[in-house]
Amino acid sequence: MISEKKLKKCIENCNFAGDVQRNINNYNQAAITVIFLHDKKNLKEKLIVIKRKTNLRQHAGQIAFPGGRFERKDKDLFNTAIRETKEEINISENDLNVLGYLPFFYTGTGYAVRPFIALLKNEVDCESKMIPSQNEVEKIFIIEANKLLSPSEHKRITAPINSSMKMTWKVNYENENIWGLTARILVTISAGLNLRDFPPCDDI
Repeated sequence: MISEKKLKKCIENCNFAGDVQRNINNYNQAAITVIFLHDKKNLKEKLIVIKRKTNLRQHAGQIAFPGGRFERKDKDLFNTAIRETKEEINISENDLNVLGYLPFFYTGTGYAVRPFIALLKNEVDCESKMIPSQNEVEKIFIIEANKLLSPSEHKRITAPINSSMKMTWKVNYENENIWGLTARILVTISAGLNLRDFPPCDDI
């Protein structure tokens, strides 16, 4: 079971994980929310991810965590993560127990991304409450956490030809293409939970 205690320990273990540290002033800052929930009926932990719409300017059609770019109206990156999560899937700060955050991850598209780790509160019925943003979200997935965090599903691959990265990570899940930032964060969380070794952080 991935308990609150284990997730807090995971965050602690990941203090020195993430990507090689860079000059953050060279990047646009962004934040995402990695939401775990406990399926009481089936006694399993699950993760919430989204599939982005195919007509978006960046990261179109990709599997991602809810989140987005820091805006001037945001007080800080925590506020960014919460605002974007509400906009994209209709889950608000009151629905979550935010446990902490991971180090920055950097993308080939020029973003420094701060992942926040959260637990959905037990009383929240996410399936009835979650509503995908009509402008940004094609579909919301609620996936068994072990299917995304199991090392047997993690593959180190050559990055796409048009990417600024040389290598990246892919996570196998049915017919969906989970790679890049989302995959790197999943692999890092898996390592923080002591399911695998920490991955190399030299993708860009």
